[in-house]
Amino acid sequence: MFAVSNATIFGQVKQPLTESIITNIRNELPVMLPDESGCNAVLAVVDEQYSLWEKAYGCLGGTNSKSVDEYTLFSIQSMTKSFTALGVLFAVQDGLVNLDTPIKEYLPDFMVNSLYDEHPESEITLRHLLSHWAGFTHEAPFGNNYDDRFDFTQHIKSISNTWLKYPVGYRYYYSNLGIDLAGYILQISYGKPYSVLMKENVLDRIGMVSSSFDMDLIESESNRAPGYAGKNDSPARIPMIPAGGLYSNLHDMKEYIQFHLNKGVVNGRRILRSDLMEQMHTIQFPHSRQRFGYCLGLIREPVSDSYGIYHAGGGYGFTSIMLMFPEKKLGVVLLTNIGDESSIWALRNTVKQTIVGKCGDTPIESTDDLCLTMLEPEEPRVQSVIGRYGDENGYVIKYENNVVGIQIGQNTFYPLTFYDHEGELVGLYGNFSEVRFLPDYHGKHGSMMLVDRRSSNHYFNIKDFNDCPSDPPGPDKADWSEFVGDYELLRNGQPIGDFSVTIRNGYLYAGENRCMEYKPGLFFTYEGEVIDFSGTTPSAMNIRIRKKK
Repeated sequence: MFAVSNATIFGQVKQPLTESIITNIRNELPVMLPDESGCNAVLAVVDEQYSLWEKAYGCLGGTNSKSVDEYTLFSIQSMTKSFTALGVLFAVQDGLVNLDTPIKEYLPDFMVNSLYDEHPESEITLRHLLSHWAGFTHEAPFGNNYDDRFDFTQHIKSISNTWLKYPVGYRYYYSNLGIDLAGYILQISYGKPYSVLMKENVLDRIGMVSSSFDMDLIESESNRAPGYAGKNDSPARIPMIPAGGLYSNLHDMKEYIQFHLNKGVVNGRRILRSDLMEQMHTIQFPHSRQRFGYCLGLIREPVSDSYGIYHAGGGYGFTSIMLMFPEKKLGVVLLTNIGDESSIWALRNTVKQTIVGKCGDTPIESTDDLCLTMLEPEEPRVQSVIGRYGDENGYVIKYENNVVGIQIGQNTFYPLTFYDHEGELVGLYGNFSEVRFLPDYHGKHGSMMLVDRRSSNHYFNIKDFNDCPSDPPGPDKADWSEFVGDYELLRNGQPIGDFSVTIRNGYLYAGENRCMEYKPGLFFTYEGEVIDFSGTTPSAMNIRIRKKK
């Protein structure tokens, strides 16, 4: 196993719950973390005042082979999103921005393409951006997870060349672009580079003295873990800076978690207004019964008799996770340079299961108090939702042995009982599960969300309508034949995967995604992603592709 360079108990463990969590983490760590040369990890358990237990694993390599410690920098990837959200909340406190003002006021020249609204930038707000409700796709044409070109201004400008996947405010969809735009609005509002304003307004206020967005500073730091993506060193410079560009260490992340456990108070002094702190921990645009969902840069979920706030990060050879339970004054953080994300989710499961074991099961929502009106399967509303949602890994509403139900995977079929719930179509199955259907929009079938009443995760597990065996044939245009073939998906010009373009039932398909042609050579998949053959360089989802010879 890893060499242990630090294993310390700092504060006195007073809670039996905390003691159990530490014990269970220690027992599970040999399984969580792989025994591989070059892998580094740091982990801590804290309360609102002290670091209760922490460990550091591995050596940084090189001629000195320095041991990893609490000051070793790691890329925290998408955990960065919560810092950008916090930066926006400080700007709200400073009177520079408002969460519900259209972003056009802050970026007068910004525009984005949409099939649904003529000027969506006049409807999108910072609240939409920070909670992933603006409808953006995930990747920009310049600087993305498949394109390491590092120029933040060019990255932001290229967002105007993207198309929204959904109407503004229609549904949650996780996107780097919204967070990056929020960061750019901060840069414009303060008139300072993003790395500088975040250091002054966020990191320094919390006491995170070693953390940084400054790539020159980060690259010069010798006490920095390298990223391992497929065991190849990954670049330090990440194009999506507000969405994933922060480097931090265990020492600073403990300070950050305690800032959240103390709800905006640092060293006895409130640095963020309590109402803004509350908003950061509150699910945005929630369903009436929703308990699991995205807040402002963080995810909230019910856990036993309370709740947890968390976020994870993964990419460029790093994975990380932070777990916070404000009512229990408990936090856990794990930073690694391990490409495999299984370790961070194993840690989350261990901590949650320990809390449930000590404090009792998470309450399950009942349907008894809902005003439900049963619908027969033959009714038009039920018949209209039959079809496939998602691709080959999605879900299918269909008939099997004259019973309508949902197919999950290849061989699992659950009969559905349909109801009207205050105008919303819902299908119940199993002991705790239901499907709900969002309204149709712009001639498209509404999205379907799977809800688990044990967590009330409305809007989180959503699939879009793809196709149905009873669909009439498509236009089957003759000029589509030139697009048919096998393609390579490229990362920095190198192939990393492939997919095929075919024609089925008169429709063009990219893999299993049925497409609609908007104009010659420009297609939209069923979920609103762009497949573009109209230019000299074809792309899919703003990622460059190349036809195989």
